[in-house]
Amino acid sequence: MTARLFATYVTGTTDEYRLDVVTDPEPDNPQAVIYFTADDVDAAERQAQRLLAAVDGPEDRYGELYVHDGDGTAVYCDTVHLPA
Repeated sequence: MTARLFATYVTGTTDEYRLDVVTDPEPDNPQAVIYFTADDVDAAERQAQRLLAAVDGPEDRYGELYVHDGDGTAVYCDTVHLPA
């Protein structure tokens, strides 16, 4: 997987997460990109589920969850799925 940039103004943080909300088959063109902080990956996944449910879109949608590595790169964590 190629490294993706993590657009943030906070440098050196590793508790910042990004959720790319995907509503079509092409994951590189997300409908929305949401940045948030969480204490750990479990808390980030729970928050991602809530954020995914709040975004307008088709009932069957998913999000790609990334964490900031502290150096400006987004590291893939998990795929969060909101089934229809």
